[in-house]
Amino acid sequence: MAENTVKVDISFQSLLEAISSLEIAEKQKLWELLEAELFPDDEDSPEDIAEIEAARADYKAGEYTTFHQYTTQRARKST
Repeated sequence: MAENTVKVDISFQSLLEAISSLEIAEKQKLWELLEAELFPDDEDSPEDIAEIEAARADYKAGEYTTFHQYTTQRARKST
């Protein structure tokens, strides 16, 4: 079966604006597509995939520490 392609000339700024208007699920799909395009030869093990999915789930659930929180906690421990 022949693959149909369309090439569109769109400015990078317009692309950024379009991406920012996407819903989270659409951005996730875009992220996965870009990751596959940028790193086609990276073969993740099932363990790696499970860790990545767990980290994404934690982040989505709000279970993460910002860099600012981390540095504040480290500063408190060292005093």
